[in-house]
Amino acid sequence: MNIAITGATGHIGSALVPQLLSQGHTLKLLIRQKSEPRPMAGVQYFHGNLVDEESLTHLVTGADAVIHLAAIISMEDRPDPGAFWVNTKGTSNLLQATKLAGVKRFIYISSINAFNQQPYDARMDETNGPSKPALYTYDHSKVLSQQMALNQNGDGMEVLVLAPTGVVGPYDHKPSLMGQAILKIYKGQVPALFPGGVDFVDVRDVASAIASSLMSGTPGSTYLLSGKWASLVEMGRQISLQKGQKKSLPSVPLWMVFTFLPLVKFWAKLTDGAPIYTRRSIENLIYSNQQIDHSLASAELGFNPRPLSETIHDTIDWFIQAGYLT
Repeated sequence: MNIAITGATGHIGSALVPQLLSQGHTLKLLIRQKSEPRPMAGVQYFHGNLVDEESLTHLVTGADAVIHLAAIISMEDRPDPGAFWVNTKGTSNLLQATKLAGVKRFIYISSINAFNQQPYDARMDETNGPSKPALYTYDHSKVLSQQMALNQNGDGMEVLVLAPTGVVGPYDHKPSLMGQAILKIYKGQVPALFPGGVDFVDVRDVASAIASSLMSGTPGSTYLLSGKWASLVEMGRQISLQKGQKKSLPSVPLWMVFTFLPLVKFWAKLTDGAPIYTRRSIENLIYSNQQIDHSLASAELGFNPRPLSETIHDTIDWFIQAGYLT
């Protein structure tokens, strides 16, 4: 199968591309203009971006399927209309190009943030309605883009939406926001944690589900790709165990975390870096469902998430081998 992919150099893409090549597929990857990737057998590169309609037309022409991974992720407290426009307009452009090219299957990678997760202590599945995020945020772009994709199902094009939870795992070259958190905890750069947690899913299991969705799944359907909910304290404990330490990081109350938020932002500006946390990132950890059901993806896509302990072990091992940790 000839597969066109956006966002192939991101975290999920780095796990997905080798899987697809090992299965005998040929790939057409959209990359930025300044990128000069190493040649790979079975891979054809196309320079462009999501708002360059001509480059998208070249990308999808002759493809049997399109996998849309690319998106600008932001956990900043202020809305980002520019990123929102790229994410939504880019999805619209790609859908139009895909349909005009007569591509049979379009797979959109959404996010758990596109779904209403309330009540947080009750089971949730694909029937939960969309979330109601602040305007022009990353979450808002995912809600709209997911619906755009589903609206195009039919008339010769099969659309599937896959929505992972908090993706973590090896092959995290950039690294991702989750990967940065693991690195900082491992290096001792995080003095304390706070209440809250999130459902974590291994990037390799997400990639396997995407690969399966090329031939499996019901057109017009959405699939939640969840793993296991874990608190920040539990995540920190597992990282410490991988480091050979039994002592866990202390947990501070939320009022203290919010009190120090202005100082965290000030320090980020002073050092020209990203803040270690924002109000939005805190709220994502506080307001997250602890019983996300992935049984539909298991039944139709063969999705089988591995234990979080295995993911943390392999992630840290990969960071060491890649030179991020010593």
